[in-house]
Amino acid sequence: MTTNTEGPRPLVQLTAVNKHYGDLHVLKDINLTVNQGEVVVVIGPSGSGKSTLCRTINRLEAIDDGTILIDGKTLPEEGKQLAALRAEVGMVFQSFNLFGHKTILDNVTMGPIKVKGVKTSAAKKLGMDLLQRVGVANQAGKRPAQLSGGQQQRVAIARALAMDPKVLLFDEPTSALDPEMINEVLDVMTDLAKHGSTMIVVTHEMGFARRAADRVVFMADGEIVEQATPEEFFTNPKSERAKSFLSKILTH
Repeated sequence: MTTNTEGPRPLVQLTAVNKHYGDLHVLKDINLTVNQGEVVVVIGPSGSGKSTLCRTINRLEAIDDGTILIDGKTLPEEGKQLAALRAEVGMVFQSFNLFGHKTILDNVTMGPIKVKGVKTSAAKKLGMDLLQRVGVANQAGKRPAQLSGGQQQRVAIARALAMDPKVLLFDEPTSALDPEMINEVLDVMTDLAKHGSTMIVVTHEMGFARRAADRVVFMADGEIVEQATPEEFFTNPKSERAKSFLSKILTH
């Protein structure tokens, strides 16, 4: 029997990353590596830099200094290389960002057809398979406004998956949803996690962090304060900052 001695393959690497908005230092010397197939959930109080961190990874936010590598390559500044890189990094936002004038299926197939040059018939088959996977195949011909928020977010996940990205970023994917719709989206995300997708998830949903994360990264005031397995983090947080955060959210 051969054993794999290579160890985990780093897919996303942030080294000494800093980001300012004017005088506000929102990311302070961030170092983070996410390996292939790993699910990393980023949590922390509002204003801790979580969403900014997520948005720097596909260069929706430029960084001031430091380096970000995706699968060993430096993030390009702009142009075609950046578009190519974004195709490898799927992003699911708080607001669903679907094209309102296009059908659900068109929303999912547009990226593969326009960016990857996939034939329309093949893209439609892929699109239907993905809509089936996220549980909204019966809505394929509708427009986004005809769907519930939970359904729209599941379409947004299918759209991200259609590009076959190396890593999926989720920036507060359930925070705009009504409570009864949150679980239907988290269930889809949990399923992705089980099937080996590499995921970085910024969320307030502690149940999801416990259930699906390989690692919890706790941020406060622009810094990564601690990171651990969910079991370790939730039962035995090391820093006072994390203890205080958990005492506030887990008692309600």
